[in-house]
Amino acid sequence: MLYLVKMAKYYIRLKRTGCIGAVSCEAMAPLHWKLADDGKIDLINSKLIDKENDIWELVIDEKDLEKNKDAAKACPVNVIEIYDEKGNKIA
Repeated sequence: MLYLVKMAKYYIRLKRTGCIGAVSCEAMAPLHWKLADDGKIDLINSKLIDKENDIWELVIDEKDLEKNKDAAKACPVNVIEIYDEKGNKIA
């Protein structure tokens, strides 16, 4: 019998306008964060969800959660937030 296991999804949101390019997030999770040519960080493979406020979002699985929580905590200007599937802010 085949069982399907639902993996939890989490949502990383980057308020890019406030980024100062400290790259602490890139140090914590280099597969998800990269310094761009404009001196701000990019959330790799994310989608722009709010053009007016320059907010980018990426959906991740449980396996990438801890390192991205560390990235959010390391951000000196707090422009990274992480939410669970129910919309609760967890980082």
